[in-house]
Amino acid sequence: MSENNQNNHLKIGELPVLKIVPMEKLVFHEDPDDERLLRLVSRLGSDGVLKNPPIVAEFSRTGRYVILDGANRVTALTKLGFKDLAVQVVQLEDPLLELYCWNHAVDKLDRPFFEKELEKIKGLDIRNQTLENARSDDDPDFLCHFIFNDSHGMAVSCPGDIIEKVHKLNSITSLYIHSPLSDRVSYINLEHLRRHYPNFSALLTFRRFTKAEFLEIVESGAKLPAGVTRVFLPKRALGLNIPLVILQSQLTIEDKNRWLDELILHMVRNKTIRFYREATFVFDE
Repeated sequence: MSENNQNNHLKIGELPVLKIVPMEKLVFHEDPDDERLLRLVSRLGSDGVLKNPPIVAEFSRTGRYVILDGANRVTALTKLGFKDLAVQVVQLEDPLLELYCWNHAVDKLDRPFFEKELEKIKGLDIRNQTLENARSDDDPDFLCHFIFNDSHGMAVSCPGDIIEKVHKLNSITSLYIHSPLSDRVSYINLEHLRRHYPNFSALLTFRRFTKAEFLEIVESGAKLPAGVTRVFLPKRALGLNIPLVILQSQLTIEDKNRWLDELILHMVRNKTIRFYREATFVFDE
């Protein structure tokens, strides 16, 4: 596809779809990250603004939305007593929307620890395997791959349907996910991991879920582990900075959305909205 055609397909001139919806219409596909959640509750309470709206997609005829990105923000604001939330609405079937996975960098928990604990989880197939050979699309039972600080590789798979695989992934990540010993990262370079995390011990990479599998997981009520799903969007709204007093007010949803529309129109007229196609690193999340 040529760059001009791609630009037309992206419809760059069209702003992201932003709206305010009731919290009760939002559905989680993953558990929140307890470590990030505590920081967000504190920061949102002190800042008084929602900088970046969570990303949601309508997935049923009942008007419900699945949260694609922002589960921690939604949970933090729920804990703060909010009933409504500003979100960016996307279409899951958009061909430019892609579902990938984050990697998990783990501190201190070494290879003997994981080998011992994984043996306790019934139904797993564990084998020595390099990272290059572990992420093959030819293995429908593949779950995740470990690469340890000593460069040893280990692939984990299990038979069964997609819901069974989600349950097994939750069992594996529960070994570290509820402690401050892990972080989600986008790279696999061991040298960089050792430099950025002085106590680095293991990196986990995960199977990529199709959109059909993702919907099956959501509709079943199952949840993926925190910090696994990574969504690539054709465009994302950042820096909206919506005052929380608006979301918390007694205005109706219709009035709140009229206020949001007027805010965006004001930004357009003042030429404060910019679209960037470059890869972006956010240093204040």
